Formats: sequence, C-alpha cells, structure tokens
Amino acid sequence: MTNLSNRDIQRLYDQFNPNNIKTGDRVLVSLGDRSFPARIVGLDLDLKNKKLFANLKLLDTSKRNPIRVDAADCTVSSGAMYVGHHNNG
Repeated sequence: MTNLSNRDIQRLYDQFNPNNIKTGDRVLVSLGDRSFPARIVGLDLDLKNKKLFANLKLLDTSKRNPIRVDAADCTVSSGAMYVGHHNNG
C-alpha cells in the first residue's frame, strides 16, 4: 500500500473533480438522458478506479435515482432547493 501525503490526496481530488464540487453543494446530476437535483453529503476518492464519487441526498425521493455517482456527473446548481421555496414558483 502506498502512503500518500495530504498534498498528494488533494491533487487527486482536484484531478478527479472537474466541476469543483464540495460537500454541502446543491448540484444537478446528469446521467445519460436524465438529470435530477441533489445535495452532496460526502466525497469518496477511489484510488483503484481513479474516480471521485459523490454521495448524495436526493431532493426528490419518489424517483429511483442513485445516491452515489461519479463527481464528474455533478454540476453546482444555484437554483432553489424545492419548487416554491423562496417564491420561485
């Protein structure tokens, strides 16, 4: 097993996180032909597969969307979390 410094780990996070998402961000997840809103509750670095995974809290739990996706599939959203929240419709 290789020992990585904190600086090396941060470089890997930056490399596998092209949209610069962070824990707590509201994001729009795009998977193929569908997309859905979610909030990032954690990020996991997978060194074996060279990916950064985002653990999600789904904003619409009635649909069967995944709760763990590739971080590259997430883009930061600045919209309201819920329809009708803060008079947005």
